[in-house]
Amino acid sequence: MPPTDDAAQRLGSSYVLDTRIGAGAQGEVWLAHRTDAPGSPLAVKLLRADLLEDAGVVERFIRERATLMRVSSPYVVGVQDMVVEGSRFAIVMDYVGGGNLRSLLNERGVLPPAEVARVGAMLALGLATVHDAGIVHRDIKPANVLIAAGSGEAAGEWTPRLADFGVARICDTVASSHATGAIGTPLYMAPEILDPAAPTPAADVYSLGVLLYEAACGITPFVGAPTQVLAQHARRAPGRPDGVPDALWGVLEHMLAKQPAARPGAREVAAMLEAAVPELVGAAAAPRRSTPPPSAPAPVPYVWADDGTLPDTAPAPLSAGGPGAGTPPTAPLAVAPTVVAAHEPARLADVPAPNEADVRTRITGAPQPASPMPPSSPSADWAPPDTAGGAGHGSRAGKGGRRGGRGVLIGVISAVVVVALAVGGLLIWRHRAAAAPATAVAALPAQADPVELQRLTDVNDYRISPDHGALAAQTSYRYWSLYDLDAANQAPVWSGDCDSAGFWTSNSFLCVQDETVHLVGLDGADTGDAISLEDRTWLGTSGSAAIVVDGYYSGSLVALDASGEQLWRRDGGFRKARVSAGFVLTYETGSGRLLVLSAETGEVLLSEAAEDAPDFDSFLPGGIGTDVGTQAFYKVEGNATTVYDATGTEVGTVDGADTRSDWVVSGEVSAEELVALLRSVVDEGGVRLRGSGVEAGINVNTVACTATGPGGVAYAVPERTEGEACIIAPKGLIGKDEGVLFTMGQPSSRKDATGDNVIAYDLDGGEQLWQVAGTLVGVLPPSDNAAGKAAGVPRILVAEGADLVVHGLVKQ
Repeated sequence: MPPTDDAAQRLGSSYVLDTRIGAGAQGEVWLAHRTDAPGSPLAVKLLRADLLEDAGVVERFIRERATLMRVSSPYVVGVQDMVVEGSRFAIVMDYVGGGNLRSLLNERGVLPPAEVARVGAMLALGLATVHDAGIVHRDIKPANVLIAAGSGEAAGEWTPRLADFGVARICDTVASSHATGAIGTPLYMAPEILDPAAPTPAADVYSLGVLLYEAACGITPFVGAPTQVLAQHARRAPGRPDGVPDALWGVLEHMLAKQPAARPGAREVAAMLEAAVPELVGAAAAPRRSTPPPSAPAPVPYVWADDGTLPDTAPAPLSAGGPGAGTPPTAPLAVAPTVVAAHEPARLADVPAPNEADVRTRITGAPQPASPMPPSSPSADWAPPDTAGGAGHGSRAGKGGRRGGRGVLIGVISAVVVVALAVGGLLIWRHRAAAAPATAVAALPAQADPVELQRLTDVNDYRISPDHGALAAQTSYRYWSLYDLDAANQAPVWSGDCDSAGFWTSNSFLCVQDETVHLVGLDGADTGDAISLEDRTWLGTSGSAAIVVDGYYSGSLVALDASGEQLWRRDGGFRKARVSAGFVLTYETGSGRLLVLSAETGEVLLSEAAEDAPDFDSFLPGGIGTDVGTQAFYKVEGNATTVYDATGTEVGTVDGADTRSDWVVSGEVSAEELVALLRSVVDEGGVRLRGSGVEAGINVNTVACTATGPGGVAYAVPERTEGEACIIAPKGLIGKDEGVLFTMGQPSSRKDATGDNVIAYDLDGGEQLWQVAGTLVGVLPPSDNAAGKAAGVPRILVAEGADLVVHGLVKQ
């Protein structure tokens, strides 16, 4: 089994696990070193315990050791060793610390044609080495291409290395014995992967072709729900993106042939790409596309052994904002910007990218921002994004759901708004929920004794309801449990397998398994029969209503209540939105306008022309923020911020207040209060905190690692151990503005490390008032059913390692 905490520890007699650096579909990834070479880092993947319950995996692990260690190429992340120690099975690999191709493409958009060819040739040579060992990778995608140098280096100076070939080789034993079947990522999967026969090296060539296609133009050739993407891989010929030269397109087209026998081998691909580089040097990068170019019927489509698996074609094109004629407008993977996902340490080495849905989980990941975000947030809600998946359990889905048809799509979301922050060079992710008084930081007491009330262990992923009264936790592959946080009974009210999951309203949890819809209440009852998601894409929830696109790829925006009845409808061509308790931020493709709608009525509060749809995965799409509650929203433009009230009336513009990191709100604020806070930022400097009735200034110095408050009072920052970054994040004012709350420190696996803590101080005196270990996820409303003295007191939810812990704050 993996270690029970993040502490450094021995692995066999030769290795030391230093720091857990991530978790992927098959287990945890640790930064490690040999006992005789402490200065040479390694990456160690510990396979998940439930994988090892399969005798076939254990047998293959032992049998494949020599084969995997024989693969040696400068373009492959080599397997150094494979260790069996009791119930722990570990793969020891080269450590590659330069990030991955997914991150590079997120930063740069597209690569010039010559660089696409150069990178492709190296990856093809690495793939040929893997194939020579009799291994088919089966999961080639940008997240599995690591970079041996910093992603910011000039073109031509970095080396790609193919990762994770050994894990797929071992774990396909599990896939072959479960209904989920295929291993891979639908966007990059060859059509033959779904056939019963074992895939050949040609499947990897196809996946590499998709990867290079995306690197050349910014998007994969097909997008949509997993079944639709796979159908297009088999039956549609990819469109040629503008700006891709003939010399490159000819190779890509050859690699993407539908019939495996028609594709070149990996070495042939490498030779063709190398030969194309001189002709491509100097050619400009193609324009970055947001949708694939029109596809066409494949001249020779691939036919599965059982061709009833997927629909023949995608739906007919939609008129509102759909792709051009001839392209089946399959719905894009529903990655909404309001994602709550698994707690995750800093992303290093081969930790999977979050925006590539694994076919075994079909859970889309949390969005990544375009750039690092500020060092403070108005929220108490933390949840670093990840997509922890894996293979394992059979179906446990609750009874009673309905078949939802081909259009069932669900983004992994809840009513929280993504906020990212960078402090001392470390990127941390936060999420803000709708700030009802009982769930605001301001509701917490200053003088309190923390009492642990509930602990959920080994949580891979979680969702919290908009009102913070319910929690859903994923503890193993696809297996979710729903908890009523107000109940005296701490057992889950429902458990089941979900391909995708999130809250429909504050009191109902949506689970989609295959295409069956489950809508589970906090009493455990499943009313999924009442909800139709056919040809609809779920975008988010305001708490009282779910917001969906009424169309398979693009369509009208509709609000549905808990029973699926329509509350309001905004006609047009919509695809994505950011949903909060008070507002829906979206883009209408037909008119080319960025809209802020009332989440309650659908009324347009703000309408502005926008040349293109904003990046809804960024911190402030179109510069608009809806993270301060239901009474106000704001727009940052240039060096000024304009504030609007809940009716869309402009209340004021503050010049010089363009940095979101300079202010924190402890709860919901009015538009007038937000304008006053922004003016204080300009006039007073520092980080301004808005409490229940006052403002306070906090000065944070992450170089000296100090924090001071009004009158220069110092807050004692816990002493860090060597190697720990200085993280000081003001969370707001508490206890009728008598105290100030911080998150300090970063998660660490070392036993001697200080780690991360939530700490309250006296605002004016500086004395520490209370402290709990972990990172703040959210403030929970009081529960009269809490045990003992904690009944009726404020509560907080923290992420402590892989556990989620509820603490009651008993007032002194």
